[in-house]
Amino acid sequence: SARRYRADLRHTLLDHLSTQGRIADFPRAFEAVDAALTTRIAQIREKRTSAKKVVDATKAETDALFIELKRHGLKYKNPNSILCGLFTLIAGHLGFRPVELRGARLVGTILTVPNAKKRPGHAPERSINIAPLDPDVVKGTRLMLDLIDHDLSKSEFAAWEKTIAEQMRRACIRIKIRELSPYSFRHVAIAAWSAAGLSPDEIARLCGHLSIRTEHTHYARASVGHKRNAVARAALSADTEALPPVGENNAPSKETQRGAENRQASPGGPIFDVNDMPQPGPKADTGPPALSAEEVRRRFDRLVDPRDPREIAANLARANREREAKDPRHRPDGRTDDPS
Repeated sequence: SARRYRADLRHTLLDHLSTQGRIADFPRAFEAVDAALTTRIAQIREKRTSAKKVVDATKAETDALFIELKRHGLKYKNPNSILCGLFTLIAGHLGFRPVELRGARLVGTILTVPNAKKRPGHAPERSINIAPLDPDVVKGTRLMLDLIDHDLSKSEFAAWEKTIAEQMRRACIRIKIRELSPYSFRHVAIAAWSAAGLSPDEIARLCGHLSIRTEHTHYARASVGHKRNAVARAALSADTEALPPVGENNAPSKETQRGAENRQASPGGPIFDVNDMPQPGPKADTGPPALSAEEVRRRFDRLVDPRDPREIAANLARANREREAKDPRHRPDGRTDDPS
């Protein structure tokens, strides 16, 4: 928390000034540091407030976004735009967190997704049966998992996720709709599951929650769910009871019923453009030709410094002394006179 970070910063600064014998400077120094920290915290909070995610994306918005991303990807042969279009096609049906694509796998029609947020007693992964979904969604899921580099590190995958989010944001601006984010589609999926009459327990299993209260507390409600002819179901394990058909012994709530009455299909008919998303081909290598082993050896040989190592060390030491003499920040006692 900010309070703990400020306390740690206070102790660190106090220890630093104590070792330099400058403890009298602490009040003035901490005042400047604390002011900078307060400003930074305010900027972060303002940024978070202005970047609130859309949690009630309409069917018309998601349809239009997919079509625009596909158009852009085909026109400019942009692999990231194509991947973003595939994400838009499947994420609103499967409800995964974006980071959970890393390590996800599809065997037949069973999608296995790692649980990104694990608590004690939480399974490391969950399985989703996507057989009931439209064949285009199944095909898009398989294609996207094939195109993703699952060997990326967490930081590299986070950078890729930001790239996808930026593609989505720009597409929303081009077609003049609210700025959706990858996480918006998790809300779409959970609201659609609620609207379809799935039980809270099954929804919790589908989206990787331990508590059935989480989706009611933090996610969009059934009233904004998209109307679907079929939805994904939680895949059963050997120790899981059979899931009831949608609606059996699980009547939709009044909110779900009101949402179904108020929802209307978006104009234009089909849910998505059914043409398959193209698989991006490899980019041509336009760099210089690779060096042979002999050429590499010759280039490294030319980098050897012919001077005496003792001369190099003496030059470095003299440069450090000159830098310390010119800049008091490099002197522990703060003096500016040249000790040499």
